[in-house]
Amino acid sequence: MRAKFCFMIFAVAMIVAFVAVPLAGAETLKWRQTAYVSKVNAIEVGDVPGHFVGVSELAGLAFFESGEVATCLTRAMWDYTKLSGPNEGYTLFTFEDGSTIVEKFQGTQTAVPGGKTSLWKAAFSFVQGSGRFAGIQGSGSYSGKRIGGPPAAGIQGYNDCTATYSLPSR
Repeated sequence: MRAKFCFMIFAVAMIVAFVAVPLAGAETLKWRQTAYVSKVNAIEVGDVPGHFVGVSELAGLAFFESGEVATCLTRAMWDYTKLSGPNEGYTLFTFEDGSTIVEKFQGTQTAVPGGKTSLWKAAFSFVQGSGRFAGIQGSGSYSGKRIGGPPAAGIQGYNDCTATYSLPSR
């Protein structure tokens, strides 16, 4: 019985150690990301006026606090009624050295009265990295603004992003 109790304490201590190690080396990453809608396919649902579902591809740049710049390619799905509603998708960041980060996001778009802009908010997690970001783990959030009318090619926007991440020891 005592051996079983000691083993349980040891097992819990090991789990805590393995979970805490990645968090101990966690770093903060901040950047502003621009977006230009390069492709969009929207379909009217037909239940209420202004209800559309669609997919979009957005290209842009990410400007990191460190001075580094990466290209970003976002592919998103959305369900908007009068330009407000949920969205989700993936963004691929490619850095000058060829390293990449992929994030998965879930968020909302909220139309600003007048219909010419919308506000974006989302939470994301890093799902993959390559090169110097291989094994990245972490999550974050962003808020931003779409500038222009309904989702269409040529619409632009930006996000201000903050994440906490860790990389495996090398």
